[in-house]
Amino acid sequence: MNSGQQIIEEKFVEENLRAEEAITKGDFPDAARILVAVVEQDPQNWRAYNSFGIISWAREYWLDAFEMFKKSVSINPLYLDALINLFDASLKLRKVEEALTYFEKALQENPDMEEIRIIRDSIVEQGRDIYTSKRALSVGFYSPLIEEAEKELESGNLYKAMELFIEANDAEGPSAKAFCGLGIISYYQKRYQDAFSLFFESIKINPSDLDTYLNLLDAARECGHIKDAVKIFNTYRQEYNQLDSIASEFEGRA
Repeated sequence: MNSGQQIIEEKFVEENLRAEEAITKGDFPDAARILVAVVEQDPQNWRAYNSFGIISWAREYWLDAFEMFKKSVSINPLYLDALINLFDASLKLRKVEEALTYFEKALQENPDMEEIRIIRDSIVEQGRDIYTSKRALSVGFYSPLIEEAEKELESGNLYKAMELFIEANDAEGPSAKAFCGLGIISYYQKRYQDAFSLFFESIKINPSDLDTYLNLLDAARECGHIKDAVKIFNTYRQEYNQLDSIASEFEGRA
């Protein structure tokens, strides 16, 4: 490697670090400006593409994030950060089969990547069930229908939101977000028993979402099912430690 090339590569390390610091601070425009300058000079800069993916992820541009993480590992198949980010994006978009190729390639080049081996084995062994794993539930599932329904709900268009949540459940399969959205609509309509049942259905699918438990408790207060809400919460709390952060809301209510 000649000295000139070494200087360029060292510069890109510094630029990538600056971009990553800007991302950490939430200054995405500055980070993007730095990264664009990097890839203009080095179109194969795998680290920059991973950072582009992180920016897209933070801005909820899920498909863009997925493509950027793929681009990063296509250039550097052993880049662990991008591989793990690709896995999360593939869970979000239900594209693990597409991502599997990249994990297989990484293991072919370096069989000692234990974390990637665990990911690969999970995909192969669990199949579609991987989308109900704890990691998948924490990442969440992206649905354009649910996104549209949530916007309608925020705008107060309850009936339109209801139609979209129901359509999402019918077209994409039972969804924790769809059931939660339907529960919120029922609560607004003062159908508290229905709301309670819908929030419980949401929890069954995704037992790690804190807000849904609080919604369940609100509905329980209105329909006389507080003891049931506490029992549901305590049952899932045994397995999901993150529920400890809202335990005070349920204590002393049984």
